[in-house]
Amino acid sequence: MPNHPVLNAPSSVCTEFVELLPDYSAILRRLHRLACTTASVYGALSGRQSGHDLTLLELLSVAGKQRRLLVDTQLARSEVIMNRANARRIDVRVYGRSLRRMFVFDGRCAVVPVDQVDWAAGALLLRAPLAGPCGELFDFQWAASRPLTIDSDCCPGLSGRQLEVIYLLLQGATDHQVAHQIGVSSRTVRSVVSQLQRRFGTTSRMALGFQLACNEVIAPEFVEHRG
Repeated sequence: MPNHPVLNAPSSVCTEFVELLPDYSAILRRLHRLACTTASVYGALSGRQSGHDLTLLELLSVAGKQRRLLVDTQLARSEVIMNRANARRIDVRVYGRSLRRMFVFDGRCAVVPVDQVDWAAGALLLRAPLAGPCGELFDFQWAASRPLTIDSDCCPGLSGRQLEVIYLLLQGATDHQVAHQIGVSSRTVRSVVSQLQRRFGTTSRMALGFQLACNEVIAPEFVEHRG
């Protein structure tokens, strides 16, 4: 939802469709109120440059019947995410690219931080119809994500970093884009690919993809799509 006109609105905005939440405490109060009165809550949180996202995760524990959480690859490495997701029965998926933080309630209200780096800068509460694009963006990212449990259940013996590299490359990212996304150098990305090629006895990335599919490390449709 880049360049959404509401996100550039002045700080005095407070209308029928838009409400400014000026600081982190105001965000927490409003999110808690919405979570307690709605049937479904969808959240997208990131592990980059903000300590608030793990706190906001607790909001999903008091939400309605349907709770979905999207996290980026950095936050997915946190044991807190897995433990809390299992304890609260939250459906969690990992989105391999840049993730826009947000909460969507029953598809009718959305809370989006003014600064995607830090919730402390405040947020905007968007009501229908302005909340619609947020729900659509969440659905798009959800469809393009993978289950959080894939690291432990489907890929024994592979590190979290190897899995990150695999899935980002299969989504079409370049070595440079993968490196930027997970915070390493392009050389490290190439080294990870080389390690996997040696492990699975391949000499090309395409062959590596097929080997990973055959060993059920990744779903076959990923390789078919890339091919």
